[in-house]
Amino acid sequence: MPRTGRAPIRRRLLRDEIYDTILNAILDGTLEAGEQLHDEELLTWLGTSRTPIREALNRLAENGIVELVPHKYTRVAPLDFRNINEAIFTTGVLHEHAARKTVGHLSDDQLAELRGFTEDARACLENDDLAGLGPAIRDFFLVFERATGNRILVETVEGLSLQLLRVLTPREGLTGVTEIVAQLEAINAAAHTGDAEATGDLIFAMYEPTRRNFIETFRGQD
Repeated sequence: MPRTGRAPIRRRLLRDEIYDTILNAILDGTLEAGEQLHDEELLTWLGTSRTPIREALNRLAENGIVELVPHKYTRVAPLDFRNINEAIFTTGVLHEHAARKTVGHLSDDQLAELRGFTEDARACLENDDLAGLGPAIRDFFLVFERATGNRILVETVEGLSLQLLRVLTPREGLTGVTEIVAQLEAINAAAHTGDAEATGDLIFAMYEPTRRNFIETFRGQD
């Protein structure tokens, strides 16, 4: 739990600000898997009242990032590698579906977003910035999901992506990141040609080895 106090969070979108602050602390490893979150320490750290903190924690619990057991404990959810395996598989399926449905119909702005997130991922790779790489990959694929106009699909992928970011962001030594960024660039190029079949095929090819890579890399650290 961070010990250093800071200025109170501004009231604008307070619940969301607190959510982002706690989530980022979990993703970067400041708050570790299994660590208990005590109300008084959260109040001191975040400099705000209980209600928005509780609201943020409830949302994190809905995403599977925090565990809430009434009258017992609130803690950062332990890493569940079976869930991670399933999340990788499921996000791959959903990304492929969304790309096959939307490529060829993406707007210029959406194509620009894909290009921008691809460039972000390349920059993170070259700067050895794993903390930035995970979100760049997530946001790249969310362009396809959002283009479907299916809110449930978007929310599902956003929730699953948080589980994967917990593994990727604070860790070092993940193999295959160079290949992953190269695959992202190939997917972006195919999307820009409007070839939905080729884009979907590239996503399918990307996710089988990356799923295996995640599990082989991190099960040894369980």
